[in-house]
Amino acid sequence: MAAVGISQSSSFSPDSSKAKGAAASIFAIIDRKSKIDPSDESGTTLDNVKGEIELRHISFKYPSRPDIEIFRDLSLAIHSGKVNYSCFKSNPIKHIVLRIMEF
Repeated sequence: MAAVGISQSSSFSPDSSKAKGAAASIFAIIDRKSKIDPSDESGTTLDNVKGEIELRHISFKYPSRPDIEIFRDLSLAIHSGKVNYSCFKSNPIKHIVLRIMEF
C-alpha cells in the first residue's frame, strides 16, 4: 500500500518543481526594488490633467503569429469622468489594449 502511494506521489514531482520555480519568480518580482521612488518630489507636476485616452487606427498582430490579425483599424475614445465598458472576445485582447495605452 505504501509503495503505491510513493509511486503515485512521484508523478507529481515535475509539477512540484514547476510550482517552486513559479513561486520563486513571483517572490523575486515582489521583492525587487522599484525604479520609481514614490516619495521623490522632483519632476514636473501638471496643473491641469484631463485624463482623456484616444486610440486611433490601431492594427495589431502577435509577432509569433503574424498571419492572424487581432485588431484592424481599432479606434477607441475614453473620456474623463465617464464610465467605459469594453467588451472583447477574450481577456488577452483587453490586456493588449491596456498595454497599447501604456505607451
